[in-house]
Amino acid sequence: MIVCLCRAVSDRTIRARIAEGARTVEELGDACGAGTGCGGCHDQMTQLLGEARQTNTVRPACRESCAMATPRVASVAL
Repeated sequence: MIVCLCRAVSDRTIRARIAEGARTVEELGDACGAGTGCGGCHDQMTQLLGEARQTNTVRPACRESCAMATPRVASVAL
């Protein structure tokens, strides 16, 4: 469904930007343009952000996710 009529941004696009780390309406606007026109979609964008927080689909901050992604090398005894 289209959430932002001014920029023709769908809920799928907004959910994808949230999954990539957008945490505020402003960050979503920077990421995909949603909410940067008339602002009539801000409430729905806020609702999508809240849903993501409740289902824990918001990625951790880069520092945390980068630390988690760092491979750990195990010692191998020969």
